[in-house]
Amino acid sequence: MALPRLTGALRSFSNVTKQDNYNEEVADLKVKRSKLHEQIVDLDVTWEKIVKFLNEKLEKSEMQSVNEDLSDILQAAKQIVGIDNGKEAIESAAAFLFKTFHLKDSVGHKETKAIKQMFGPFPSSSATAACNATNRITSRFHQDNLTALIQITEEEYGDRVLFGKNLAFSFDMHDLDHFDELPINGEPQKTISLDYKKFLNEHFQEHSTPALKPVEKTNDSFLWCEVEKYLNATLNEMAEATRIEDLCCTLYDMLASVKSGDELQNELFELLGPDGLELIEKLLQNRITIVDRFLNSSNDHKLQALQDNCKKLLGENAKPNYGCQVTIQSEQEKQLMKQYRREEKRIARRERKAGEDGEVAEGLMCFDPKELRIQREQALLNARSVPILSRQRDMDIEKIRYPHVYDSQAEAMRTSAFIAGAKMILPEGIQRENNKMYEEVKIPYSEPMPVGFEEKPVYIQDLDEIGQLAFKGMRRLNRIQSIVFETAYNTNENMLICAPTGAGKTNIAMLTVLHEIRQHFQQGVIKKNEFKIVYVAPMKALAAEMTNYFSKRLEPLGIVVKELTGDMQLSKNEILRTQMLVTTPEKWDVVTRKSVGDVALSQIVKLLILDEVHLLHEDRGPVLESIVARTLRQVESTQSMIRILGLSATLPNYLDVATFLHVNPCIGLFYFDGRFRPVPLGQTFLGVKSANKVQQLNNMDEVCYESVLKQVKAGHQVHLLLLSCF
Repeated sequence: MALPRLTGALRSFSNVTKQDNYNEEVADLKVKRSKLHEQIVDLDVTWEKIVKFLNEKLEKSEMQSVNEDLSDILQAAKQIVGIDNGKEAIESAAAFLFKTFHLKDSVGHKETKAIKQMFGPFPSSSATAACNATNRITSRFHQDNLTALIQITEEEYGDRVLFGKNLAFSFDMHDLDHFDELPINGEPQKTISLDYKKFLNEHFQEHSTPALKPVEKTNDSFLWCEVEKYLNATLNEMAEATRIEDLCCTLYDMLASVKSGDELQNELFELLGPDGLELIEKLLQNRITIVDRFLNSSNDHKLQALQDNCKKLLGENAKPNYGCQVTIQSEQEKQLMKQYRREEKRIARRERKAGEDGEVAEGLMCFDPKELRIQREQALLNARSVPILSRQRDMDIEKIRYPHVYDSQAEAMRTSAFIAGAKMILPEGIQRENNKMYEEVKIPYSEPMPVGFEEKPVYIQDLDEIGQLAFKGMRRLNRIQSIVFETAYNTNENMLICAPTGAGKTNIAMLTVLHEIRQHFQQGVIKKNEFKIVYVAPMKALAAEMTNYFSKRLEPLGIVVKELTGDMQLSKNEILRTQMLVTTPEKWDVVTRKSVGDVALSQIVKLLILDEVHLLHEDRGPVLESIVARTLRQVESTQSMIRILGLSATLPNYLDVATFLHVNPCIGLFYFDGRFRPVPLGQTFLGVKSANKVQQLNNMDEVCYESVLKQVKAGHQVHLLLLSCF
């Protein structure tokens, strides 16, 4: 292969002429990438290295039980990573689990966080199984051997350093402005400037007119220097200091306004004319720097004079131009003036106290009223160009997106077409039928929500013993229950579940019940006297149904469930022996309203489940509202933990209800729209055309009868909901 045609100077700094071990195979990009991948893999502990290490250190008689433990770790890694992943991913996850648990006796918070950060949400039983299997393997070795096992790669590849690992990074920042001057080699007498035009001017003056000395501008501000240059160039003579101050103050007043760059450019051009195009460009480029230096640095004598002049101009026009009896202040200015007056009173009290004691009080110089005065004047200066009756539009603020809210209607309302007021049309795939008597429009069911990447089904076999006993006979939780599982089963957060009918909200309530039982499960025994669970159902029939359901599910755990309604009275002994009460809003309102009788009962309630929360808007809403308010008041007064779970059908104002229930919308708010229905729901609208009222009722009855007869002949179930007037 011919060498590339490079000069000798370039070859001296490269290895182009070096031909050691050079062949076309190494030059292949795929081979290079595979070798680089192998080097990166060798730098870490792999599953093959762990198995090889165990085969070398242990005898064959011990390897049989060790192989069973290794298969348990692989099985746990398979459950954490997912069944769809390949062998390489599962073995890498198993090596990560072994490295995480090799010196740990149990799964702690740190290990849980590390696994969750690496793989995302995972079943806790898999991590526990991996930890136990790792402990059984590591119990056969000494701690020194375990350390050698983990550090075996570092000993073999200690000389190799990944790219970037040996680079020292400094967080020190050095800001250099183009008008600052730098010393050369630490010699202050020789200075250069970063301003190239200034360098050319000085160099030209040295060669052309050596008798004239350049004007000293070392300590001048940028605005002052540029204005002075502009005036000297336009007037062809040395400008007066007062004229420079006036122009600087006017320019700063324009730069400190809230106007955009285009508007400011037009005003500056009208003020400075065509000769000031270069100055306008510099002012717009350094607008932020000029304003910041004016507010922060006050050591420069010319800048101080500029500030004083601006203050005088502001003092002349301190009052607004709209009327002498009207003072216009923003909310920020009001708070600023309150703070100013408060600090003045505090300083006056300290001075009086120091005068009485004859000592100088400490900390009097920590507050500077002049600084507040400057801030207020700056706020007034900015307020001069702001419209008086301006209001902040809600559309300008980006609405918060909550992680567990699946609301297609709210997403559609954020689109530009909806905001612009575009007309709404029916979806695609509709069917129309039009005849003399009525018009029929069939809207197909909506497509289900696509399964997210992080969604994983929760299998009953992965739960702990309590969960498996309660959900005996079930294989796994459905989609909605799997999404809610982590918050409902492993946290104490208040929750609001809004889901369509038949989506499985009752099993979500069961998850929260099991979580409460697990909190009182100690050494294999459930402390039944430490907690009470209350399930509030809207009707007596539903309360009886829920009592039967929870009794069957919780019977293996020894939990007693009783119904407490107007028809079913319980004695005090029965209430004491009961761990879960299913009641109605009116009955529980009476129980919690008593001042003496059932105080002990309400104080040991740890979980309050409110079914059909959307009834807040109906006649029985005030009863539910009083129950929630009384519960929240009890939490605040006694500092006890009472978890609230709200179950409801789809709500339009779910955020308001979540706020009322003290639910964190980023954690405990779950909203599922019609796309999550277990059975898709289509809609059919029938519009009767007759204008005569009597004929309209007759046609409506006939159309209804034909539709019902058609569904019954097709073998479907029919449920008629009629108004009282029918």
